[in-house]
Amino acid sequence: MNTSETVREPRRLTRPREGRWIAGVSAGLGDYFDLNPAFYRIAFAALALAGGTGVLLYLAAWLVMPEEGSTTSIAGEILEQNRDRPRRVVGCALLALAAIVALSEARFWPNPGNFWLALILGLAALAWWWAGPRAGVRVRVVSATLIGLLVLGLVALVLAVRVPLFSGVGNRLVRPAVATDVHSRYTLGIGNLTVDLRDVSLPRGQTFVNARVGIGNLRIVVPTDATVDVKGSAGIGEVRLLDAHDSGMSVHDHVVDRTGSGRVLVLKARTGIGQVEVERN
Repeated sequence: MNTSETVREPRRLTRPREGRWIAGVSAGLGDYFDLNPAFYRIAFAALALAGGTGVLLYLAAWLVMPEEGSTTSIAGEILEQNRDRPRRVVGCALLALAAIVALSEARFWPNPGNFWLALILGLAALAWWWAGPRAGVRVRVVSATLIGLLVLGLVALVLAVRVPLFSGVGNRLVRPAVATDVHSRYTLGIGNLTVDLRDVSLPRGQTFVNARVGIGNLRIVVPTDATVDVKGSAGIGEVRLLDAHDSGMSVHDHVVDRTGSGRVLVLKARTGIGQVEVERN
């Protein structure tokens, strides 16, 4: 009596060559889990628009999922080819990690968050990788030096002006209607931030608000019926607090404008590089 046994090959998670839109990640996931790839494409797109996470997940899957017909992923090939050059791999990985951290806080809509910082760091990582064995020694040295200076310059700028890196980029207007909508802290990384409190009836006593912009302009409009106790500062730039004005480097001013209403707005307003302006309606 003859018996036969059918041995099925284990299913592998790969990126197919056909039916792909970009790199085949969604198509590969759909084939592996027997689902329509559209579900994965929608999920990646939604996560990308929500905070950039979808981009990171897609890139990670692209690196670790081998292409159809290949036994090794892109990440595996890179590590295998650079076993004798660990410093190059580590340097690129650190820059890429910094880009990932910045991109994880990005918002592509309505403002791009730290997208541009992530893009710069990502390009620096690519340049670091390019300055490898294909280039001459002199080119590698020059490229590595330029990349190092770029990274050091960014770090020095961030430390000097105290840029809140994860607070977004662009123009932002905050205009609360009631006192309960007033937050104790407002921050913006790079751009123009306006905090308009003219329509707010503050409660009696002290209300504390701390507003900060890393690089750009900060404008605060205060209520007409509240005493204002404001400390304004700028690493480099201009500070206008009601009728007081100063400019230069390391500017610090303190103004108290009383109304006798029993409502006191205690403000701290700072920009690293730019202008601070506090005015009444």
